[in-house]
Amino acid sequence: MRVLITGGAGYLGSVLSRKLLARGYDVRVMDALWYGSESIEDLEKNDKFELIKEDIRNLVPTVKSMIDVDAVIHLASIVGMPASSIEPRTSEEINYLATKNIAELCQLHDIETYIFASTCSVYGFQPNKIITEKSHVAPLDFYAKQKYLSERATGWLNRSPTIYRFGTLFGLSPRMRFDLVINLFVAQALTDGKITVFGGKQERPFLHVSDAADSLIFGIEKNITGTYNVISENMTILQAAERIKKIIGCEIEISAENEDNRSYRVSAEKIKQVGFTPLKNLDDTIKEIKDAFSNKSLKDYNDVKYNNYKTLYSSKEVQKEVFIEGISGSLNLP
Repeated sequence: MRVLITGGAGYLGSVLSRKLLARGYDVRVMDALWYGSESIEDLEKNDKFELIKEDIRNLVPTVKSMIDVDAVIHLASIVGMPASSIEPRTSEEINYLATKNIAELCQLHDIETYIFASTCSVYGFQPNKIITEKSHVAPLDFYAKQKYLSERATGWLNRSPTIYRFGTLFGLSPRMRFDLVINLFVAQALTDGKITVFGGKQERPFLHVSDAADSLIFGIEKNITGTYNVISENMTILQAAERIKKIIGCEIEISAENEDNRSYRVSAEKIKQVGFTPLKNLDDTIKEIKDAFSNKSLKDYNDVKYNNYKTLYSSKEVQKEVFIEGISGSLNLP
């Protein structure tokens, strides 16, 4: 079985690619490699792995990537509110229009399995209650709104898609990110001895990146369709920091600056009822990141390569590839 993963070199995609290869799948990755190719370099020696270095906005290579494909897992996007807000028009092209095209192409090419990676951020601000897939959505930022529009465009297709609303991811990945709150807190605790919490009362659903990858494989192998929340547990931001403090030992500094006003507590009962249960938790991530710093595979967590926004904002080479002058305008950065 051949699986196409858009964004397969990313934080989740690089984990998923390895897991699929280990299970005997043929894996085709389509990725523009804006964050580099280091996360998949070792996979290119595998006969079952194929890389197509292309932007999903380019229709011809996107169509070619679907030849002889049995399933499509669509992960590619400009991820997160800060990064997607750098140049909104480009984000709309990638996060919504290209996503809509890919879903339609799956239907056109009779690819029965299509899984779209959405986000629990579509729930916005709904504190003090448990949210299910039937709950009202209220996306607050540009990124979440685009994800919800993509869900709707996907849902209008005749063929039933699978939509996963992932909680906030954490955990070790070949394409590591420290712009994710748990990963950042662990790195701060280990290297600085202090965690900085903005606000802290916001409720969040969390999910280990390995479990996210396993849920996608589960979706393929069990042939499930519909919309599912995929999370392991709910915590406030402060509760997450306190758990890390208890294990590592560090200070916690509370700041009112840059407080994220999203807050939601999510139920994953629906996907548990069809047979999927996450296996990893916060303790696993602390050990993973601690070991990675100890063996020097991770060094400076402040390096721009670990942050989507900083990479897109600071790299002129990436800007040239992502924000095409005359199509998406220019960034006009200082």
